[in-house]
Amino acid sequence: MSSIRAILLLTGAGGLAACGGGSTPLSSPDAPACTAAASVSLAQGQTRALTAVEAACFSLVGADGAEYALAGYDARMLLASRAGQLTGALGDPRYTIVDATHGSRQSLAIASGAPAERARPTDLGVRLSGAVDPAEPFARQMPWREGERFMVKPIEGSAPVQARVVRVVSGRFVLAVVEGDESGAGRVMEQALEALQFLARDGVAVLQATFSASIPSTSAGAGQLLVLAAAWDPSKGAGATWTREDENGTHSFVWLNLNLRPGRGDGYEMYDHASYRVSVLGHELTHAWQAEWLGEADGPARPSFAAAPRWSVEGGADFVAMDLVRRFLNVGANWKWSENLDPSKAGVIFALEPFDARGRLTWGYYDASSLLRDLQSRLVAAGMPREAAMAEVSRGAVEGWYGADGEGGASAGLVGRMRARLGAAWDPAAAVLLWTASQAADDQTSSTALANPTYYGVGGDGRYGWKPAAEVRAGSGQGAAVTQVAGGSFYVRIKGARDGSVLSAVGSTPDARWMIARVR
Repeated sequence: MSSIRAILLLTGAGGLAACGGGSTPLSSPDAPACTAAASVSLAQGQTRALTAVEAACFSLVGADGAEYALAGYDARMLLASRAGQLTGALGDPRYTIVDATHGSRQSLAIASGAPAERARPTDLGVRLSGAVDPAEPFARQMPWREGERFMVKPIEGSAPVQARVVRVVSGRFVLAVVEGDESGAGRVMEQALEALQFLARDGVAVLQATFSASIPSTSAGAGQLLVLAAAWDPSKGAGATWTREDENGTHSFVWLNLNLRPGRGDGYEMYDHASYRVSVLGHELTHAWQAEWLGEADGPARPSFAAAPRWSVEGGADFVAMDLVRRFLNVGANWKWSENLDPSKAGVIFALEPFDARGRLTWGYYDASSLLRDLQSRLVAAGMPREAAMAEVSRGAVEGWYGADGEGGASAGLVGRMRARLGAAWDPAAAVLLWTASQAADDQTSSTALANPTYYGVGGDGRYGWKPAAEVRAGSGQGAAVTQVAGGSFYVRIKGARDGSVLSAVGSTPDARWMIARVR
């Protein structure tokens, strides 16, 4: 299915591929290799958080034939956010999970893996106060009119190019195209117009309820939001949002890449859907609303949108965009996404989130979107209406984990908003671990806490989806070494457990957090 594999190229998806490793003897030939600091007894669908000491050596009680998911999370960036600190570049942590049941009777064969690709760059550009380039849409002094031609600075380069207004939708949204780039892109423009009409009709109310009642504009003089279609290297993204912040407020406009279409790349047939344009434009419009809301919610107390955490801004944009795609396609609950990976069908676009999420939380996009959707479901389970829960999570995301400047800062932050609804004991690290464990256990237990109500079998069908980083068989004396991105999470399958099996999980950072869930 080359069309689906093409997603990985464009979204920066990576895997945890295993390869052979050496062997290391354990300690005693008969006794366990370590003294258990915890005894874990779980029924199917139950979970338990483990401290670092407990995770380093724990036994499984009454568990003959059981299967578990052991989730790990690098909490360094979360803890830095609470302290109001910048972390800078952090090395990717390494974890070792081994069976320690029989001492050195078995050898320790370690399978090792590391992320194959790096995160794609943000599609958001924020410009602070300064002189406005007269060739940029921010300088527009009057509304755009259908059929009008105007000069504009291109997305790449500096010499102005001619663009044409194709349609003004609902008086507030302008679809234009760089005329030198439109050859052969007629179908993309048709899909973009269909998507923009849907977003103007149905999406604006969603975005207003989620963020601000205001409708973002490209300039005060125009009073409209410009969507400008142009062609550039597809590897650099499907769209972009440029935002300007100055004393006159926050203004944005959106770029749409015309080169995401059949014939422009291997597997690009899957992008030949109006639902794909809904996802791209929904993502970019969400950026415009994020900036508008953050700029006006608390006035001067709010930080610049330029300082907003990129993982949550990009994850938050995909979170809202995929909900808009769901509405566009009229998809119901617990949707069987793995049965809808046919590139010729419009529904393939709604399958991209579970297809591509891997726990690389700090990368944003679908990885972070998946977590935010999980948090929304927790709020809904606690009694919040779905739309109100989406607003609470979306606003918290753009504020960051703990607000602008740490706990108690100018913004409530995602943690503050979740605690206000779910109680002061709500722990963000435990929430990340529970989300991670739910990827392994979704629709395999009766536990609602380990279920994803949006997608059926979110962990995948064995070919696609968020696969375990490794598998460890209890009693084998074997283990796995796993590398995940800094600030990310992962899970390992533990199979063939017997009463008294002993496992050990350690990380290269003392800020690793752990949770175990019984799946079978």
